[in-house]
Amino acid sequence: MKQKRFLTVMAVLDEPTQNLMTGLQRQIIDLGDPGTQTMGIPFHISLGSFPLEKETEVLQTMREIVGKTNAFPVEFVCTNTFSDCVLFLQPTENKGLRTLHHSFDCAYADGFPWTPHATLFCGEEDKVRRAKEAIKDTAFPILAQVTALELGRFFPAQFIARYDLQPEDSREADRT
Repeated sequence: MKQKRFLTVMAVLDEPTQNLMTGLQRQIIDLGDPGTQTMGIPFHISLGSFPLEKETEVLQTMREIVGKTNAFPVEFVCTNTFSDCVLFLQPTENKGLRTLHHSFDCAYADGFPWTPHATLFCGEEDKVRRAKEAIKDTAFPILAQVTALELGRFFPAQFIARYDLQPEDSREADRT
């Protein structure tokens, strides 16, 4: 059964990537369909979902993680879809994403397996196909940084907290 209300921990992407993804989403929306994706939240990679009553525990885990986690790079390598109804940018799964996801090991909302992605558009199959066509000339890879963790309550979307990751240490990045 689909969960109507839950918490989601999100790996938030850097400002230049936010701007690029906003531009891609604008190209799609300019086709005339706003889609059903959640708007008004930063582009992100969801790390895990939790029941509402776990908010205090999740916030504590987030605070612990950001104190020992540096910002890190991700590389989006293509567009992809879920059930032809969700268009997203797909990153290469790397050590940083795996480590964060495992830090929020949980039963993902609605039991779906974790697939790292950044949603651009949701809609009917024909509209998703048009959306994908509209951004087909996007140059890949898209190099991005995960710079913060946010906790949100869904649905409707409600911001709860944001924690910035430590600035990237180039010596550490060279070892990954």
